[in-house]
Order: sequence, then structure tokens, then C-alpha cells
Amino acid sequence: MTTSPNFIFLDRDGTIIRDIGYPHKPEHIEFLPDAVEGLLLLQGQGYRFIMVTNQAGIARGIYSEKEAIEFTNAVERELAEKGVHILKTYFCPHHPDFTGACECRKPKPGLALQAAQEYNISLQKSFFVGDKDSDVEFGRNCCGITFRIANDLYPSTVAPHYEVKNILEVYTILTNVDKLKITPPIHDHV
Repeated sequence: MTTSPNFIFLDRDGTIIRDIGYPHKPEHIEFLPDAVEGLLLLQGQGYRFIMVTNQAGIARGIYSEKEAIEFTNAVERELAEKGVHILKTYFCPHHPDFTGACECRKPKPGLALQAAQEYNISLQKSFFVGDKDSDVEFGRNCCGITFRIANDLYPSTVAPHYEVKNILEVYTILTNVDKLKITPPIHDHV
């Protein structure tokens, strides 16, 4: 079986929906400008989506794991109603200050490795889109190509391959994928 190069790992808050700080209720869902349009265009080009999100609100006691799952289902349902299919969402419920270290919290590659195993994904041929340093590091730890959605909420100290305004701009870049001259670093563990 061959692996598909057409996978995009997406962060959720600040990438697809507005990051209001621990969103977890259906009324918190507000899609970012051009996010849905960009996802639809990418999907039309054959890209498949895996959502990976850190959900420290569970560890902090702000909301329960059940509420996080219900919220994720609501986001996926609203995207599906708009024609966007998320293959699967993975989330880390931990925070090192509250639950100790884990292998699934971005920037560690644990959840991407799990997705790669389940769906036969080549991480080195995948793209990673998020709005924080941890998202960029996550993509780099997976040896993929990284995109950061620019924002004023979080400091930007880790350089992505591409800094973009939104997912629509990711589409614009990936439609010129033959022009990409990026060689992600190679690591033996992925």
C-alpha cells in the first residue's frame, strides 16, 4: 500500500475557528475569514484533513473531556454542512503543569504518529497548519512543511516554512506546489 502525500494536519483554535480562549460550547464556533473557502478549495484539489488540537482546558478543569468531544463534533458537523470533511480529530487533554508530561501534546509528534499509523500517512509529505509556535514545532518534529496563520495573540519565535494570513493563502501556495523548493529536515524516528 502506498502513502498519500495529500494530507494536511490542521490546528483548530486560531486556525479554523476564532481563538477566544478555551472555546468549548457550540455558540463559541466562529469560523475565521476565508477558512472554510480555503478548506473547500484544498479539498477540491484532493487534500484530506486531520485536525490535531491541544485541549489544556480539560487538564485545567475549565471543561470536561465529554464537553471537548461534543464541541469537536459540533465543529466537524458545521464544517460538514459547509462541505468540508475532517477525516478525524485528535486532541491532547493534558497540560504539563496539571497532569505531567505526555507524548500527545503538541509540539510532540505523538498524535501525528498515531494518525500516520491509522491512515498510512507519510508525515514527511504532509503539511501542517497552525497559529502557534507549538504548531510549527509539531510540523517540524514530523518533518513536514509548516504554515503559520499570522496573529497578534501569541509570540512568534519559531520560523515556519510559510507565514500566511489564512487557510485560503495556504491553498494559493499549495496550488503552486511544483514550485515549492523546501526540503524538510529528515529524522530517523518518523
